[in-house]
Amino acid sequence: MNITTADGKVAEGLLQDPFEPVAIIGLGALMPDAKDVDQFWQNIKDGKVSINDVLPGRWPGKVDDFWKSGGPGDIEEGFTYAKIGAFVDGFEFNWRRWRQPPGTLGQIDPCQLWAVEVSAAALTQAGYDGESNDFDHSKCGVIFANALGGENRNLSNIRVWSNHTKNVAIKHGLPEQNADGFKAEIVENSPRIDEDTMPGELANVVSGRVANLLNLQGPNYTTDAACASSMAAILDACRLLQNRQVDLMLAGASDRTMDPATFAKFSAIGALSASHSTPFDARANGFVMGEGAGALVLKRLSDAMRDGDTIHAVIRGVGGSSDGRGKGITAPSQRGQIQAIARAYQQAGYEPSTVGLVEAHGTSTKVGDATELSSLSTLWTGLSGGDHVAVGSIKSQIGHLKAAAGIAGVMKAVLALHNNTIPPSAGFETPNPTVDWTNIPFYVPTKPTDWVAPSHHPRRAGISSFGFGGTNFHIALEAFDLQYHQNLIEQWSNSQVTAKPVSSTASIFD
Repeated sequence: MNITTADGKVAEGLLQDPFEPVAIIGLGALMPDAKDVDQFWQNIKDGKVSINDVLPGRWPGKVDDFWKSGGPGDIEEGFTYAKIGAFVDGFEFNWRRWRQPPGTLGQIDPCQLWAVEVSAAALTQAGYDGESNDFDHSKCGVIFANALGGENRNLSNIRVWSNHTKNVAIKHGLPEQNADGFKAEIVENSPRIDEDTMPGELANVVSGRVANLLNLQGPNYTTDAACASSMAAILDACRLLQNRQVDLMLAGASDRTMDPATFAKFSAIGALSASHSTPFDARANGFVMGEGAGALVLKRLSDAMRDGDTIHAVIRGVGGSSDGRGKGITAPSQRGQIQAIARAYQQAGYEPSTVGLVEAHGTSTKVGDATELSSLSTLWTGLSGGDHVAVGSIKSQIGHLKAAAGIAGVMKAVLALHNNTIPPSAGFETPNPTVDWTNIPFYVPTKPTDWVAPSHHPRRAGISSFGFGGTNFHIALEAFDLQYHQNLIEQWSNSQVTAKPVSSTASIFD
């Protein structure tokens, strides 16, 4: 299938093999103001914004010890100008259930414990209770996304450096009699360092702890593609299923990195907003960081239909790309975005214009939002300007979850498909003035509406995630329809689905 752009050119470099459909049969979520998937969906429908000031006790000392007034390009080194975020509050790990000694929990980064929680919830929703209905643990793998490890590493490093810090303070006039008290205050509330510290901080143990506590014996590892890490995890999980290395996969993400150092470093590049997250709105002025975790249970569609599983949505393609040489390592690239999106629909075998909902990367920056809408408009051809395709971003409600941003967006789209609802995007009041809204087929929904299925195909959604370092992903997703997907599986089994090569001398990438 050729993917053409709005100016009639054929996108090159997109030849992809057909994508064997993969079913999503279970979801688990732990998000700001949402302890489970049901609450997450209710918050989405309600347009609830879960962005608040940094929680008391979350940072060592006072929040204002790390904050100074300012903004992008005008902040003293080592300080943050933003002190808002979307936080997970009140989580308690059930150490009795998992037989994890409570004395070790302080050395285990919470992002690892969150991963266990959402993985178990996703398997339970999929119908696997571990007793009357179990699965072959030797044929189930787990891949989790995590880009920054977690907060424990930064905090335990304070303890490592504390003696050196004390000696420097003495050298510069701290009285000897006050030195030990000075050091004790530095290390207060930081994780102690013992045999549980290193594995408790390693990013790869996010997936490893899930495999260990849930007794999963297929491949387990962690992916890092920055803000697109979740999509990389989903892609790898699908490939393991399609290659018959496993029969069931957990794909997820867990990100809990909201410490002062992370705020200060994002402030140094001017990425953060100190006030709000409003993708596609004229007020967009940077992203707000968030945290959370989510997991999907994936199974080959043919197996899920055979086994009578509840199918929440079907993955039809996962396109990926790199920006290559461009303006900079963190600058958005329209070429890279277009390639990732087009490759997803090349795999799926249908046109982007059949998609009714796009869950965008939507970071709430004027340039980034406009670039993304331009990329989408290049591929959504055959539609006039106006309110044809809904576009939104979960970041309007829970901020940017970094490595877990993609899983939050995918789950929002899955829930929208499964519940026949176009969900709202919060905070949209005045459209971004750099976008020519009258000549693009996209609109930002501000309230939930019924999503009527098209007559000739299931409801379809697309989800984008773009990461620092020039990595881009897009997932083609559709609602489950028994007859439609039965025919699709028969076609797949009979090898009737084929990829057609792109043959054109015209290129949008010249």
